[in-house]
Amino acid sequence: MHVSRKFKRIKVEIRTPIAKPCNGQISSGKINNLLLIGNGGEDEKGGKKYLVKGLRGLLNHSMMEIAQQKGVEICHSSSKEKTKSGESLLPEGFHTNGACYPENECIRHRLMGSINKRSVLRFKPVIVVAENGKGKATGGQKVHIATENRSSLMKETKKGIQDFGDRYIAGKFTLVIELLREITREELGFVLKSILYFPEMGFGGGVSNGAGDVILENLTLQEVVRTRTIGRRGKIIEEEKEKNLWKEMEEGLAAW
Repeated sequence: MHVSRKFKRIKVEIRTPIAKPCNGQISSGKINNLLLIGNGGEDEKGGKKYLVKGLRGLLNHSMMEIAQQKGVEICHSSSKEKTKSGESLLPEGFHTNGACYPENECIRHRLMGSINKRSVLRFKPVIVVAENGKGKATGGQKVHIATENRSSLMKETKKGIQDFGDRYIAGKFTLVIELLREITREELGFVLKSILYFPEMGFGGGVSNGAGDVILENLTLQEVVRTRTIGRRGKIIEEEKEKNLWKEMEEGLAAW
């Protein structure tokens, strides 16, 4: 006996020479850190594991750029129209996130959703480990991880008043986005072209200082059948069969 699920997914192979997908300061307040999800203890071989954040936001903002270029009104990432002083937060061609739902739902909301509706795109977590870590890395993609230690100095005395650090990654990783329902060719093309726009956006923090370069190396649409069953002594066995959908990708790109 087994259970199975048939679905489609988008795989994006990305390389970055340097990026800072930080998660804010750690408890000491001195390092803008990656989100630590595994400390490399006895049950977690291969060193510390970190979650790379910001990829969903990158797609969100790429969608906004692609739609604006075509003159299509979509949701803005903000749910607020104005600041406290009354200044508009919405550029021309956008409405607040979710304001279009359900009467006149825009293409971005159909895909990404909001607080009022679940997204049809499921972002699988991108977990990374240091490529030079001790032991065999398991459960993560190998990248270079480094910390730049920095200091703030007083103008007159040059005395250090604050020590802090920024953590960077460099290397290749793969982003996987599962489709929770069938989407139209237009919707598919919108997603694919938004991904193609990633290199123009920059990723994570420090973009204006040279970090955040995104180099796309491969982009694939796949049909997947995932099967799960119980083996000997209760061991769970999971298998995947995948098929690349090149023609459907071409049709999607042509539809947007």
